Amino acid sequence: MNKTYAINLDSETCNIIPSQKVTPQNNLAYNIGYSLVCLTDYEVVSSRSYLVNEIFFGEREKMQSCYYAKKIPQYLDGIANHKYICANFFDIINEIYHICKKYNVVSIIAHNARFDVDAINTTCAYLLGKNYIRALPQDIEIWDSLKMARSIFSKRPTYIKFCKENNYMTKHKTPRPKLTAEVLYRFISQNNDFIEEHTALEDVKIEWEIIKKCYKAHKKMNKLLYAARP
Repeated sequence: MNKTYAINLDSETCNIIPSQKVTPQNNLAYNIGYSLVCLTDYEVVSSRSYLVNEIFFGEREKMQSCYYAKKIPQYLDGIANHKYICANFFDIINEIYHICKKYNVVSIIAHNARFDVDAINTTCAYLLGKNYIRALPQDIEIWDSLKMARSIFSKRPTYIKFCKENNYMTKHKTPRPKLTAEVLYRFISQNNDFIEEHTALEDVKIEWEIIKKCYKAHKKMNKLLYAARP
């Protein structure tokens, strides 16, 4: 049986310029986590969680002002316990390129993918002193599991009921069910006490559960963020 592979990716970021508003163009990725996953049999082939040397250690002042700065001691403990690998940004990106080529990866998937892709692009441009660079492989599609979840869950009666009962509705004029990874995973796991870790690889793990549920629904999904380039 021929298998189809994807990279499921997430990043945690700090601001280039201190700001209360989180925007990917102002963000540097200090934690990148990914899993190589099989879309055919839902196997997780391998996983990695990296701390980006140039940002985590090289931009200490910026790290102190990041949204999850309180997690810095947790990361440091994780280094000692071999939970996180410290690596240079371009070594991490090169590894992703190598795995994509080796496994003929068809897509890179992230939840609210524009944020992660733009933040990684911003990090690449920041380190090279340039304005804009597409850092991830351009010959592979970028999929957004938020779009996938919107296609599958947003009109599902049980999910709408779950969100209404638990006050997980947006503040739009006409409220809609929230589709954050945390809320989606609470529904999937039926664990309403679940709190998202907001470290890259741990978030990838719950996003993969969301992606699997979307695929197993066997329905047409909107998923494309960026098309592949020849």
